Amino acid sequence: MKTNTRIDALVPWRPDFDSDKPLFEPLRPLLTPFREFSEWPGLDAYQQLLDNAASPLRTQHGAALNIVAQEGKPNHFEQHYAPRIYLHGEIQTRTENWHDFFQLLTWFIFPRTKAVINAIHIPRAKQRIEDGEVGRRSPIENMLSLFDEGGVVITSCDPTLLQLIRDFKWKELFWQRHDELAGKFECTTFGHAMYEKALAPYLGMTANAILLEVDESHFAKPMNERLAHIDEQLTASFAAGEQYSQPHDLNPFPILGMPGWHADNGIEAYYDNSNYFRPGRQSKHKK
Repeated sequence: MKTNTRIDALVPWRPDFDSDKPLFEPLRPLLTPFREFSEWPGLDAYQQLLDNAASPLRTQHGAALNIVAQEGKPNHFEQHYAPRIYLHGEIQTRTENWHDFFQLLTWFIFPRTKAVINAIHIPRAKQRIEDGEVGRRSPIENMLSLFDEGGVVITSCDPTLLQLIRDFKWKELFWQRHDELAGKFECTTFGHAMYEKALAPYLGMTANAILLEVDESHFAKPMNERLAHIDEQLTASFAAGEQYSQPHDLNPFPILGMPGWHADNGIEAYYDNSNYFRPGRQSKHKK
């Protein structure tokens, strides 16, 4: 079960942290410069990754991303975390911290979506500060935060597989239709907190999923093209602000049900654990 112990305390730096864990596949092309570190890389190594990018990663305001050390309590709006990113591209980053390490990497694999999520937060956060209600976020802010931290994207060319997620029919999806998943169904982790949790996975890990129906040809494309397509679709959906506007619009997804994502899920009894594979709310999720 989940504990309150920080992942940083549980898992020290290891350059091969992603070995034998399919969940980390989207990040692997970015990990090469970090393989040489036997101890935690410094913030200069993070900045070097940004400097070596083929083109600068930018916010919707046009600011190029750069790494800065985390500072103390902000004195005005522009010093808060999200506004500093939006206005100046400054990502406040803690040293020796998995959460912030994965935060940076997800900007590389989903640059447009991360930028639009950041931009949507800005006017709403400013209004809350002006109204003296800093902690009272709107439904869309809560939804975006849940997805940004713990989101995954499920792509499938078979709508009946996606419907099984909406209907909470986990055993049918993961076990009875196991052989159909290869080449038709993929789980791509978006949230940096979900990557962090995967360092010390536990039964109970549940992601906030967005479901995307794709053409069968999608799965024949290389990883970078699949990620770019997801990035484009998410950006359009969040910018429109209609399909995803509140936390309830996200689909709960027991991520360790994915075949091969947990050491024990190769047997049928694994999927009989109703404490993890819950029947859930029988509501009509948006497609």
